[in-house]
Amino acid sequence: MDELKAMWESIPPATPGELAGARRRLLDGMHPRRRFVTAPRLLVAAGVAAAAAGTALIVGNDTPAYALAESSDGTLTVTVNELRDPEGLQARLGAAGVRADVTFLAAGTRCAAPRFAGVDPTYDGPPTTGPEELRALANGSRSLKAATVTSIRTIRISPEHIRPGETLVMEFRDNPDAQAPWRLGKWLARANTPVQPCTPVEDTG
Repeated sequence: MDELKAMWESIPPATPGELAGARRRLLDGMHPRRRFVTAPRLLVAAGVAAAAAGTALIVGNDTPAYALAESSDGTLTVTVNELRDPEGLQARLGAAGVRADVTFLAAGTRCAAPRFAGVDPTYDGPPTTGPEELRALANGSRSLKAATVTSIRTIRISPEHIRPGETLVMEFRDNPDAQAPWRLGKWLARANTPVQPCTPVEDTG
């Protein structure tokens, strides 16, 4: 007993800081600290969860503004995801054998007319007044057959309806509706005639 008393008396008293540290270590043992989840850990966890759910996790957006595919029958399918780089799309069409003039416009605007001489009345002819006239025009219009909108983002171009020297004029107008992200005006300009640059004006029609 005397030995234990002598041992206890030989231990110096603890300072307030040491007592606080001991108390903190005791509490940590009773309640483990929370782990902070950093952004990389969140991405890994989300990736694991997405894989388990069978869905893809996309970080960033690498979707091209446009794409062009050629079918075995010679038709071209143009997919326009974003109204950006019209010169690039025009060059791609030219490389595929279609002489084109491509313009991207803001919503509520159009190109001031006339820019060119059209091969049929779809561009500079008298306006149609009814469905029968429109149907008759569609049946006889190469402009309407040369390029056809097939979905909210794709267009089918049929070179068989474009004669040598003619230019496929395409005016894309931005549209705030997600179900129709753009609207397209498409016409054929007469062979070997100029297509003037687009001057955007307000569309009051």
